[in-house]
Amino acid sequence: MHPLTFASIRNQFLGTFAVNIIALAHGGVLGWVSPSLAYLQSNETHLTGGPLTVEQTSWLGSSLCIGGMVGVTLFGLLADYVGKRRALQCITVPHVAFWLCVLFGSDVYQLCLGRVFAGAAGGGLIRIVPLYVAEIADCRIRGALGSLLPICFNAGTVLAFIVGGLVSFGTMPLVLLVLPAIFLLAMIMLPDTPACLLRSMRNEQAERSLMFYRGVAGHFQKSDQFRLEFQHLCDAIEREKTEPDAGLCWKDFASGPERRGLAMAVFLMFLNQCSGSLALITYAATIFEMATDGGDGGSGSAFLLPPSIAPIVMATVQLIGTIVSLALVDRVGRRILLIVSCVGVANGYLTLAAYVQFRPQEATVGSSTIAMLLPLACLSFSILLASFGLLTVPFVVMAEILPAKLRNVGSSICMTIVAVCAFALLKLFPPLLATVGLPGTMSLLAMVCLVGAMLITGFLPETKGKPLPAGTVPESEPSQRPH
Repeated sequence: MHPLTFASIRNQFLGTFAVNIIALAHGGVLGWVSPSLAYLQSNETHLTGGPLTVEQTSWLGSSLCIGGMVGVTLFGLLADYVGKRRALQCITVPHVAFWLCVLFGSDVYQLCLGRVFAGAAGGGLIRIVPLYVAEIADCRIRGALGSLLPICFNAGTVLAFIVGGLVSFGTMPLVLLVLPAIFLLAMIMLPDTPACLLRSMRNEQAERSLMFYRGVAGHFQKSDQFRLEFQHLCDAIEREKTEPDAGLCWKDFASGPERRGLAMAVFLMFLNQCSGSLALITYAATIFEMATDGGDGGSGSAFLLPPSIAPIVMATVQLIGTIVSLALVDRVGRRILLIVSCVGVANGYLTLAAYVQFRPQEATVGSSTIAMLLPLACLSFSILLASFGLLTVPFVVMAEILPAKLRNVGSSICMTIVAVCAFALLKLFPPLLATVGLPGTMSLLAMVCLVGAMLITGFLPETKGKPLPAGTVPESEPSQRPH
């Protein structure tokens, strides 16, 4: 295999950055809630129904996930019919619709409708972007490029926190609408993936697309390696169409490697959400306040930092962690990152739970400092370790572990699992805090992470450096895989 050069990977990086602009924009949607709630819950709100109630606030947050369930299926089907590039361009429609609802909505129902639109856009992009990147990337940098998706989510969230603190509620949408406009302009310059073009019988365009993403300037510069890669890609797509059992049937989901690959992909998506990281970011201020003064307001002297600081600190730490993950995923490997991430997050949760459960009742100068710093340190440590693996690697592994025949349908199933689990987590987390308390809730999430580490250790194969079409080539014939 020839060494990678800047010319050979330049357009892969440019293409990956371009498609992830919409992920950056969606991160702004995710971060919009935190800086906006103070206004929407105040007496100065413009909503006709007055300030938001607790129940309305919970629906405003979780309605995003309802749209995600729709978007995964809708945009997955659209990608199959018109290609991934055009489907990504269509994602801007519900995204812009959300910001229009924010600008012109006069009651909470219109805002919730906007969140449903935003969720549909988010479901579509997490359904399409990982596969788009996987289909244009060289296998040696596929993990790093795939990790850019959660990085852009996190960067967009931090951006929303900053913009929300600097401008008014009505001005924030106007600022963040710049991102989908830039995305549409960038996508005009990109060709669709070679695999999508081959599936629609546009072989010449598919070859030109692969030339673009491999940095091949003209037909006379095609190397033997390029020709071999394109031929293997053509053969893989042809097998999808011409095999006697090319159509999906029940046995494709219930037999051998297909069943194991789909089951592990679904489990990783479950773990991605049910490890609790989304709830940590969403309810960071509440968790921080409960951890520092018990949530009863009885020891205000120990509460030296405002709760609003916690989401900003944790979002920044999460961004740093995802950047580190990008550097490690193709060096350390997917499996070890997931195991370390699960164990690290569990330790952070258990440390916080133990402190809250056994903290001293009488406040001193030393205990006040610990009460301020230790909870934030535990939360930041947990979100940092989650960013190393749980929040990033599952999206990379999903595209690699799903069998080629089940990749499109399987990714739709996995993204639906993400939306369902996210909705359940955001709705159940406040009742859990009210019933079993912060120690019990953190301990429960820690158990999920530890069970996840054990299952990953026992069942997940390492996919680092394996070509994406490997699922269509028998394991006993490694020489037939593209290099």
